[in-house]
Amino acid sequence: MAILRKLRKIGNSTVVSIPKSILETLKADEGDNLEFVADGDSVVIRKQGDYQKEILDLSNEMFAKYDKTMRDLVDR
Repeated sequence: MAILRKLRKIGNSTVVSIPKSILETLKADEGDNLEFVADGDSVVIRKQGDYQKEILDLSNEMFAKYDKTMRDLVDR
């Protein structure tokens, strides 16, 4: 489904509004960061993830999974 939007000038910037349906699909809201990736004549828009939280969650999961192994290594 194609949705057309017109570019508009606001101050020194050129802006385009993002339709609500697309924001809902991205699970994005005001204040979220969006990443725009240009590929030829197309642009992909992605919601930027909270990478610090993802890394912390993964680290906690790994420590929980390998806690005994790590403690055994410290005791050597």
